Amino acid sequence: MTTPGSESEIREIVREHALRIFELKPEALGDETDFREAGGDSLQHLELVAALRDRLGVEYTVSDETEMHSVSATVKITLRALGV
Repeated sequence: MTTPGSESEIREIVREHALRIFELKPEALGDETDFREAGGDSLQHLELVAALRDRLGVEYTVSDETEMHSVSATVKITLRALGV
C-alpha cells in the first residue's frame, strides 16, 4: 500500500491502473475519457476499484464506485475518500 502525497501522484496511479485494466493505449485515455465509452465493462470497473483500494488503502462507498467513470472523477473521489 502506498499513500500518495499529491493529487498528481494519485492521478498517475489511477491512470496506470486504468490503462492496464481497461487495456488501453496511453493516447486513448484522457482525464475525462469515460471508461465505459473506452470499452470498459463492469468487471473491469470492479477490478480498478479493488486495485486502487489495495494500492492506496482507501475505502470507497458504493456511491463513490458508481461515480468513478473517468480518471478525473476517480481522482476527485479518491481525494475525498482519503480526506485530502
